[in-house]
Amino acid sequence: MSTTSSTFTTTVHPFPSSTSNACAYEIGRPNAKNALVFIGGLGDGPHTVPYPRALAKRLDQEPALDFSVFEFRLSSSFSGFGFLKLADDVADISALVNYLRSIGKERVVLMGHSTGSQDCAEYTLPAHNASSVDGYILQAPVCDSDAFALEMGHDKLHESVSVAKRLLEQGKGHERMDIDLVTPSMKNTPISVWRWYSLAASDGQDNYFSPSLSRGVASSFWARIDKPLLILHSGNDEYVPALIDKDALVKEWMGMCQPGIASDLSGTIPGAGHRVEEPEAEEYLCETVRKFLIQNIK
Repeated sequence: MSTTSSTFTTTVHPFPSSTSNACAYEIGRPNAKNALVFIGGLGDGPHTVPYPRALAKRLDQEPALDFSVFEFRLSSSFSGFGFLKLADDVADISALVNYLRSIGKERVVLMGHSTGSQDCAEYTLPAHNASSVDGYILQAPVCDSDAFALEMGHDKLHESVSVAKRLLEQGKGHERMDIDLVTPSMKNTPISVWRWYSLAASDGQDNYFSPSLSRGVASSFWARIDKPLLILHSGNDEYVPALIDKDALVKEWMGMCQPGIASDLSGTIPGAGHRVEEPEAEEYLCETVRKFLIQNIK
């Protein structure tokens, strides 16, 4: 089912947003009455993750579901994330949800990949007063701090976070973080001291999914979710330390949710890397999402 190298057709939807020239890209069933909105991770933008196209094809085979898939460019997409916050993403997502409602979409489900999962978590924060949606799917909800430690080592990460904290205390949060103190993969992406600390520190504002979060802190997020939820870790996620029991972690998260909110379909995708580019894993993902929508989104 992999669509990595396939051409595809999309319908472009310009929509009102505080982000200039905002457009969403619809793939799958034409004129579907329901929308699944895909939100990528750090460095992603429309069409950079392959599986939304496979998912759109799978959902197109279910006329009763009547879902199409939407991708869009957030202000933080591609290299834009370095000086923005999750709250900025929520504003962009909420603007798209408003548009989708305005054109008659009856059900809107948010599906976050990687940092897109953090966006979904942030979206549920009442202070944002974001437009209502009908469900959430979290795929590859990883801890950025753990992922950075795998890339740069624990000692270097500790040094980097300490420097960032000191700069924040000096009121320098909007300055660019020293490129020698960020991960090799981010050296070409300008990132503020504030955003780096938010991503890398154990008490950073982006840190929703660390296995080391206290139950009190973690449950404050999970308990506020009030719409059907599907959590899908990638079984072989290269950004998660090997010692982490992802199945046990997902069960722990499910147990913090309100009764009946977290789907029993939640768990890990066998054999999947972070972006689920393996054909069998992609098929598993698409089938699980299909079942979730059938069972939970009425």
